[in-house]
Formats: sequence, C-alpha cells, structure tokens
Amino acid sequence: MNPLKTLMQDHGYQLGEDGRLTLGEPADASMPLADMTKNVRTENVLAPLNNFEVLEVCGKDGERFLQGQTSQQLSLVDGELAPLTTFCTPKGRILAMAQLLRVSEERLWLVMPAGTAEPLRAHLAKFAPFYKVTLEVSSELSVLGLLGEQSLAACADALAAPALAEHDLAMRSVLQSSEDEEPQACALARQPSGNTPRAILVGPHAALADLATALFARDVVASGDTRWGLEDIRAGLQWVTSAQTDSWLPQMLNLEALAAISFKKGCYTGQEVVARAHFRGQVKKRLQRLTTAQPADLPAVGSKVTNPDGKSLGEVLQAAHDEQGRLELLAVISLRDEEIALALEDGTQLERSALPYAVERRDPEQLKG
Repeated sequence: MNPLKTLMQDHGYQLGEDGRLTLGEPADASMPLADMTKNVRTENVLAPLNNFEVLEVCGKDGERFLQGQTSQQLSLVDGELAPLTTFCTPKGRILAMAQLLRVSEERLWLVMPAGTAEPLRAHLAKFAPFYKVTLEVSSELSVLGLLGEQSLAACADALAAPALAEHDLAMRSVLQSSEDEEPQACALARQPSGNTPRAILVGPHAALADLATALFARDVVASGDTRWGLEDIRAGLQWVTSAQTDSWLPQMLNLEALAAISFKKGCYTGQEVVARAHFRGQVKKRLQRLTTAQPADLPAVGSKVTNPDGKSLGEVLQAAHDEQGRLELLAVISLRDEEIALALEDGTQLERSALPYAVERRDPEQLKG
C-alpha cells in the first residue's frame, strides 16, 4: 500500500476505486460547496494533488534534449528556479504543459496534469535515440499541494532546507530520508498564485508521508484538491489537460505573462508560430477570469460563454465554487468586444475579474531579478 495514501486516509480522506483521494467533497460535484467552506477559507493547508503526475527525464543529455522541444530556456532550470513550459506542435498549438524541476545534475522532473505525461513521453521518445537520455512516467512519486506561507515555511523547515525565495517559481531540492529507505530526492516549488502563496511538494510516497506527518504536527490542516483548482483560477493558471491538447497557442492561455516562453532561446518545435503570434500581435482571444455575483451551478468544461444575443464568444476551461457557492472560472474569450456583457449558455450572468498579473511578456530570464 502507498504509505502516503494510508496516512491521508488516517486524516479523513477517502480512497476511491480510481485511486484518487477525496476529502469532504459532495457526492454531486456540480453542487455548490457546502461542507467544504471551511477548506476554502482556511489558510495553511495541505492537499494531495491527484490531478498531477511526473515525467522523469534522466541522463547527461537531458537538458540538451529538452532544449529543442520546449518553449522554456533549460539553462534556467537550475534547482532554484522551477519555471512553467509548453511543448507545441509544428503549428504552435500546445501538446502538453509542465513545471520543470531539476533535482540533480542529470535528473529533471516534469510535473504535469494527470493523463498527459504518457502521451508526451511517447512523443518525445521518437527523438530520444539521438541523446543519452531516458524518459519514464514515474509510479514512485507523489505530488502534494501546500497553501499559505506558514505551510511553505513549515515544509522548508521539515526538509531542513532554506526558505523558498519570494518569486513565484522558486524551488528547493533536498535528499530526504525515510525510515526504511535510502535518502531520496524531494522538491518544493512555488506555483503562480492569487492572494494565497502556494507550492507543490514532490517526492517518493514514503518520504512525502513522513513530511506530511511533520506538517500536520505543525498545524497545517488537510484540504481537498478542489481548493487547489480554485487557486489555479485565482492565479490565472490554466493547465492543458488530455482533452485540451492541440487546441491553444501558448499566448491564448497567457503563458508568456507567466514566464513560460523564452523569446531569447534557439529553435524548438512550434517556435516560429509562437514568435510570430507575439511579435505581430496575432492573438485574437485570451484566457480571462470570470465570476458570478450570486451562487450558480457549476458549468461543464467546454460550455460556451456568450454575448447578450446568445452568440458564442469563447468557452469555459475550468470552473469552481467559492465559499459562498458563487462561480469562479477561466475561459478563453474573444478580444473583439472587451466591454460586452457575458453569460453562460444557461443565462447565468458573468463578470470580468482581474487577473493577478499583467497580460504582457514576462521573460523567464528575469525571474530571479
């Protein structure tokens, strides 16, 4: 049995037949939050992130191999910076998204939405024979989410590591010993956030079980991964899932504003289209954060966002309820009529809400500065 899942069950989580851990979630996921309100309001929480998995890239050519495949400048992935990145088709559409973590000189972890790591591994494997590199979707690693600066500080303390730097993609990697195993790498990495600082903790199941025990002893409380999805929305961060591949240019998801694209690096697949869209201003729709003033039913991913005449202007990519049952969502919307009223297909009125970043180019080379 996975020791982390055993620990989480001891702290009130339920293990589903699909292996997912849930905590206090309503049986009908479309219903507004009820018993979960305390988890939405609470700061300093820990949540097992069922919706992430890890693709390991190992070997002395790992950095050189990924450099020609991804939008990020790999030399920046140095164990102290964990930037976001995209893998694109030749037409510039996103095949996959990841957060890049270097845990040793010849070992990189790509933290990705569940269900996307194996398709990316299979895609990259076509080019791997020309490099000294191995690619594996790990079954030995888990991902935890931490919310609140106190949680992040407590985790750094439990890891006996220096506190994370304050920029939003800082990371630390340490060797962590568990009771019955040799020391193994664990990584703590910030992710973009709204008002609540947050980070992911990645490592072997047993090591993360030990760390979670230490965090619970430091007054960090359990939460469900629904809260993490709400924080993604508030951060203006849309992960590309397996159902959304080959649909969006990186700029349509504001990824240049999240420092996921280096416009200073050499060639990578899709670069010409991505660069042209940036320098010629050819992005006609973008990710926007939308909310409702009153409680409303949760829309399905892919639901249309319309104008007052019922004409589709875009679609919902992610939605969640806040503590009052109101909607918060991310949708890709046409930029043509930026002042026009918006609604869901069922007539629910939507309001545009501010993103926590300026929608403009942010070079990853400047992240530490």
